[in-house]
Amino acid sequence: MKIRLSSIFRILLLSGFMLFAFVQCKKDKKTIVEEEINFDEIEETPVSGKIEILVEESIFPVVEDVRDVFESEYRRAKIDLIKKSEQEILMAIFKDSARLAVLPRALDENEKELIKGRLFPKVTHFATDAIVFVASKSYSDSIVDYDSLLKNLKQEKPNEEDQAIFVFDNVNSSVSKQFRKMSGVESFPKNYAYFLPSTEEVIDYVSKNSKAIGIVGLNWLVQPDEKISEKLKTIKVLGVKNPEDGKYYKATQNNIAEKTYPLTRDLYIWDFQGKTGLGVGFSSYIAGYKGQRIILKSGLVPFKVPPREILVKKEL
Repeated sequence: MKIRLSSIFRILLLSGFMLFAFVQCKKDKKTIVEEEINFDEIEETPVSGKIEILVEESIFPVVEDVRDVFESEYRRAKIDLIKKSEQEILMAIFKDSARLAVLPRALDENEKELIKGRLFPKVTHFATDAIVFVASKSYSDSIVDYDSLLKNLKQEKPNEEDQAIFVFDNVNSSVSKQFRKMSGVESFPKNYAYFLPSTEEVIDYVSKNSKAIGIVGLNWLVQPDEKISEKLKTIKVLGVKNPEDGKYYKATQNNIAEKTYPLTRDLYIWDFQGKTGLGVGFSSYIAGYKGQRIILKSGLVPFKVPPREILVKKEL
């Protein structure tokens, strides 16, 4: 009896070892297959192939998040995100060298004329962002009237009662361009408005200067990288005056959605591919249920608020 049990045990042990070896072999083969994918040779479809997307730098984090989830679901898809200023992206569009781009606004009529005669892009609105004012926690106020700011931007010297220095993220960024458009001036007073290369540097400067106010996109504040995350402990977001009701509002998801916060902007994907390729697949994904859930979680406002499923128990 002991001999029989011993034989059975050896058989089970050997079978278990063989099964383990088989499973491990399959895992190793799968890893090798994944590592050897040549995306340049894969046929482009809405869920496979390789593309590049130019992304305006102030809204890069949310697009990167959606891209990462998309690629994890569709292993044969490779999307390279290229961080650029708004001006750089527009120049690429006008030169017909951009196939896909993400911008925090629509093209104006003059810009549409520059691409007239070409295949007009497929445009997908997927979220709403905001422009926010940040200051050091030692800054004397917690609110800002951007109407007064626009008036001062038209002057060579600021009003005496307003000694704050305004710092923008980039001279070619969508944020600074929007303020130039709203103020009606092409260049700001050098003693009143400064430009730094990136959002990170604006936040760093503001955190160390009690009289400075930074003007940046909301996305980097609600989805900060490691360096910005550390600086957020030393700054505060200011409330902004709504000129319609005279009240001050913070850039919360609710205030952005209800348009009570006055400085919002819609985010779009511009697809110049002219075919049903990976650009169409990614655009559909970011504007679909899963993409909109990611955007909602990011702190921005999705184009379509995903429905919430409520489970009702029959018995308590």
